[in-house]
Amino acid sequence: MAPKRKSARIAAAAQVVVPKVTSVPKANGKTATAEIAKLKRQLARNREESAIQVHRAQWDAEFARDELQRNKMLQKKEIEKKDEELDTLKTEKQELTNEIKHFKDCKDKKKANGIVQAEFNRSEQSHKRMLEAQSLLKAGQEKKLKEAKPWRQCEICTEEFTETGERSPRVMSCGHTFCLTCLESMKETHFRTQIRCPTDRKYMYCNDEDLTKLPINYLALHM
Repeated sequence: MAPKRKSARIAAAAQVVVPKVTSVPKANGKTATAEIAKLKRQLARNREESAIQVHRAQWDAEFARDELQRNKMLQKKEIEKKDEELDTLKTEKQELTNEIKHFKDCKDKKKANGIVQAEFNRSEQSHKRMLEAQSLLKAGQEKKLKEAKPWRQCEICTEEFTETGERSPRVMSCGHTFCLTCLESMKETHFRTQIRCPTDRKYMYCNDEDLTKLPINYLALHM
């Protein structure tokens, strides 16, 4: 009987006690779900803000390229105009020089001086008008560049955005911004439940009341 009791003791010592697995407290599960939902919302906001910033950067780059091209064309025309005016002044100067040489040989010096003075006055007036025209052109260009803020305008109707109402800038799901009126007009005729973005041609599904719930692009209003 002794060997049998020894075997029983060995078997009892070899048994491993497995701890009972308890379920995760419900409070921790709810907290994790809330954190995940919070992170998803933050990620959605970050994506929306990034899309807005990318869109504005693209628009600014296009506007800068267009302005650079226009400025180059204006500068080229201005240089050509100045070259023509310079040639005209050189011609007038040569004519005056020839006339002065001719009048020096005239006996009637008083008459010659009068003609020379009249020609000089005419040349001075022409030069003055040229300077005034250049000044007006420069002032107009500076005013236009100062007032032009394309990111505050709807790309479709070119109307300036307002903080509320029909011209408020609304951000589509693809990240592009248009005024509320243009978004209404872009609804597809079939049940009026979708809008196709004119920039990237992506569809956005919506109902009539959903458009007023689209986020307002405050960057377009206050930049």
